[in-house]
Amino acid sequence: MNVMFVDGIMYFEEHHQKPACKKSISILITFFSIYLYGPRNDMEPHHRIQTYYGYAFESYCTSDGHERQAKPEDPVGWGGDVDTNVQWCSVVRTKIGNIRLLIGGEVDCVRGSYTGRTDAFVELKTSLAIRGSHDEAKFEKKLLKFYFQSFLLGVPEILVGFRTPSGTVTTTQMFKTIQIPRLIRGKPGAWDPLICLDWGHKFLIFLKDMIRKEPLRPEKDVPIWRVTFKPGTGVSVGKLDEGDVRDVIGGEDRVGFLPTWYWNEVHATTMTREAEDRHAKASEAPPPYAGWQI
Repeated sequence: MNVMFVDGIMYFEEHHQKPACKKSISILITFFSIYLYGPRNDMEPHHRIQTYYGYAFESYCTSDGHERQAKPEDPVGWGGDVDTNVQWCSVVRTKIGNIRLLIGGEVDCVRGSYTGRTDAFVELKTSLAIRGSHDEAKFEKKLLKFYFQSFLLGVPEILVGFRTPSGTVTTTQMFKTIQIPRLIRGKPGAWDPLICLDWGHKFLIFLKDMIRKEPLRPEKDVPIWRVTFKPGTGVSVGKLDEGDVRDVIGGEDRVGFLPTWYWNEVHATTMTREAEDRHAKASEAPPPYAGWQI
């Protein structure tokens, strides 16, 4: 992930790794629930078809049958159309320990109509049908990602479509997000949500303490950091050089990876707040003399 530190706030942006590193797994992406959906050009063919299975399941579950012209071979009420560009983003405030988080994440759908709250959110997932203990163990590991993506965004339900290797959904099951940790508790190799959250809290503190030590720079010259996680090794953090920064900006109207309009607005707000603080201090009347205080 790319990270910037501006006025005491850390900003995170997902960084798509180059094809040579495409098999690396970034658990940080899972932890912060920052997802940029859509097939990537560097995906292996079998990963692309599995990704399509997930999109197709989402499209079918959220389709309006009366608006689609289905072919004879298509499922009833669905025309087989899959549009990966249609997304709906929820922005929520939450906390991990004493650190406040503002998270934007894609949510698949709601039950009924949107009420302005998260209690109607539903996440849609697909997974290979469980045929034995090996498949069960793999699914329970996958539940870690399912759980944190929905938990951090306040999504109360996850609908999982269990499919065959060829992509046919044979059954569905609804999971309550808050109950998922109980399903795997006490099993060999089970993950613990409290340990995961504690790791995330320690990581955020470590990262903030490290990058805030960077000397102040001129306006619009804020450094960008790259955070990566390698299984079995751990977290590495490095400051990007000028060439990498240009790649991040990508020729767009941005300061680092923040849009210029946002940067200007944040900077203007900070300057106004500092000016108001100086004015308030200057206008304070001196306290009356009360003799020596010991």
